[in-house]
Amino acid sequence: MTHLYAGAARVRLEPPLGLAMLGYGSRVGVAQGVHDELAAQAMVISDGARKLAICGVDLLAIGKRIADEIRAAVAARSDLPADAILICATHTHSAPAFNIFATPRLGSQLSGARSLEWERALPGKIADAIVAANRTLEPAYLKTAQARFTLGTNRRMRRADGRIQLAANYSGIANDTAVALAAFRPDGSAIGAVLNYPCHGVVLCEDNLLYSRDWIGYAIDELERGLARSSGTPPLALFIQGATGNIDPRSRGSFAVADEYGTAAGRSICAALTAAPILEAKTIAFRFIELKLKLKPLDDALATARQCAAQTGASLESHRGGEGFQLKRLRDHHQQSLDALAALQALQEVNRRDKRVDMARGEMATAMSLFRLGDLAVVGIPGEAFVEFGLALRANPYFAHTLIACYCNDLVGYIPTREAYSQGGYEVDTARVACGTGEMVVAAALATMRELRATG
Repeated sequence: MTHLYAGAARVRLEPPLGLAMLGYGSRVGVAQGVHDELAAQAMVISDGARKLAICGVDLLAIGKRIADEIRAAVAARSDLPADAILICATHTHSAPAFNIFATPRLGSQLSGARSLEWERALPGKIADAIVAANRTLEPAYLKTAQARFTLGTNRRMRRADGRIQLAANYSGIANDTAVALAAFRPDGSAIGAVLNYPCHGVVLCEDNLLYSRDWIGYAIDELERGLARSSGTPPLALFIQGATGNIDPRSRGSFAVADEYGTAAGRSICAALTAAPILEAKTIAFRFIELKLKLKPLDDALATARQCAAQTGASLESHRGGEGFQLKRLRDHHQQSLDALAALQALQEVNRRDKRVDMARGEMATAMSLFRLGDLAVVGIPGEAFVEFGLALRANPYFAHTLIACYCNDLVGYIPTREAYSQGGYEVDTARVACGTGEMVVAAALATMRELRATG
């Protein structure tokens, strides 16, 4: 048995009530209560010489500047290298609104229902969880397991006219396997576990105004209960979201549904872990890969949108047919043109204001992280990658087990496939990165996995 050490810790995020909630543009109202507590939970693993940390945070996303701030704070307070830290948002859509991309400066003026005090304290709370996990290291061995789980379904349905509709596509590509990594004490009691599966945290819909981890919380709670029953000691579990850019739950709408599916996931992965063999992790290694992602070209689309708006505006201006249906039709046409133009202009403005972006080069700076634990790899991707990319990485020839951690240390938005770019649809329309980005990221990850495999 390889001599390893592991520790786990949780720190509650405790957002105040009355904040706006992220995830749904059509949501009306602010947070009215807490259904289940949001937290940052971390696991640290060490071989005595090298350490790495995985932190799951119950938020929609965390941008690079905040993640860098947290990683630097942890490195300053511990012996954990900043490059060996993964900070992964669970992507629940029932969490508070905050500036994902930067911690507000003292004295900043916030718009909307937000809390300056809470946002400024947030990075410290996440760092506290990682530091606390590092302080609780104890002798451990590892297990990894997988279990069938089918909550996630493809959400890109192709209509008869070829257009892509955001709706359940049960015949589309999806992932039917949950994967977990767990640490156990020499006596067999569980220290903690990491659960990984690709499915948006959107079982709860726009009408929910309670803070919640969504189906993910039920899965984590059941996994902790199951491991406690089998070991007698309360462990800590955390969740890292998979390649879920085009994956939604197949059933939605209530806490009962979230309970049903989440509990099933936790129960099945707990049983699989109990029966799994020990993972021999003689080698712990990590790589932090700087990336320069090409931005999606917008100039041609903006020029076309401006022409459309000018034409529909001219048609409306020249209307002489009174107040009848034709006037309504022309107004609708012009509004559609204005909306399309505004969406593209907003995307361009986001790029201009983003400190990661070099507008002259048309590039966004971000990074990807990879860990190796024996025959298991963890790939940290800084965005909402399509499920096809997760499946491609899991099929790698270098490691028997692979965890795909999206929303990791940054958020660059959707990362669709080349095929999806040719089809269009919501994810493609709102993506900031260029066609081919996902394939490039997968190629870079596979090359790094091959290098890590060669480390021994």
